Amino acid sequence: MIEIDYTVEIAAPIDEVWAYLWTIPNWAHLMIGFQTVKVVDEQHSVWTLKGDVGMLSREVDLEVIIDEWEPRSFLNFTVNGLTEQIAGGGTFRIGEVPDDSAPASAGPVASPAREPWSRRLRRRWAEFLFGMIAKSARKKAGRRTRDESTGTPTTTPTTTLTATTAPANASGSGPRSRLNFHLEVSPGGPMAPMIELLMSPLLEPAAKDLAIGIRTELEGREQ
Repeated sequence: MIEIDYTVEIAAPIDEVWAYLWTIPNWAHLMIGFQTVKVVDEQHSVWTLKGDVGMLSREVDLEVIIDEWEPRSFLNFTVNGLTEQIAGGGTFRIGEVPDDSAPASAGPVASPAREPWSRRLRRRWAEFLFGMIAKSARKKAGRRTRDESTGTPTTTPTTTLTATTAPANASGSGPRSRLNFHLEVSPGGPMAPMIELLMSPLLEPAAKDLAIGIRTELEGREQ
């Protein structure tokens, strides 16, 4: 099983954060690899995500069910793979940030030091593997750029992963909320160990992008 935690502070009141989260189409597009989402009802939706796992690129259909919630506090959901053997679940948890508290920087809640040694070993190996893949891709991209004699110069797009600063009004001017996103995913089937190894380093950036994207959209609304 792969577990990811990520927490951000949002310059918005709890009621506003809760209303935003409860309406799935508000934030579905923030998921990495998002293609479509079909809302069956308030608690039931079907997602199509596309991602690259190792040398594979495929679309995956997932059923997401909100099965437990408390307004202004938390919502739990389960995930079932419809086209792949994937199971899991997660939680959005909301809390109020006291005015006199120092803003917490965004980041994982769980310390890697508390992970079982086997999980740390798999994570370190996956980080090394994907680091080598990314390094190779950057070299190829650099060669393609140098070989181009015409056309518009290519630039590297800026991703939301760089937006890890504190909220705009973190100094205490206005209500703030703390949002924690927790996700657990368990691949199944005979290739489960390899898929888990490849997915592990991909889920943390996905959790970061989602949490930071939610914060950005909420803070960008007119007050």
